Amino acid sequence: MSELQDAVKKYAADLAAKLNSFMEDISTLEVRTYTTPADQVPTDLSGDKIKTEGKAVLRAFTAIKLDGDTTVLAPTDPAGEVNGAIWELHQAMVKQAMENRTTMIKTMGEAAASALKALGQAGG
Repeated sequence: MSELQDAVKKYAADLAAKLNSFMEDISTLEVRTYTTPADQVPTDLSGDKIKTEGKAVLRAFTAIKLDGDTTVLAPTDPAGEVNGAIWELHQAMVKQAMENRTTMIKTMGEAAASALKALGQAGG
């Protein structure tokens, strides 16, 4: 039984570390919407940087903290109007990102509950 307890304890410790990292990652949800000329659509989106020839333009930005504090930047044209199509796309992406974050929080919560249950059953 000691091997099972050790395995469960290791799993719980690994999960705790992942939960800690996950909570840091989800503390602020950020969505950035860019526009770019068709010939500048990037082919390499690895990491946090979009690799283009420098012609991508940030058109909208939203940051939502876990406590609900929200920052939204919606650049306007010279007449003070926000481009409706870009704004609609940005809002759709914010909604999708929030749904994804909610699903991830639920999944991590279920994993944590399972780990605690297994740890309790293993006598750890």
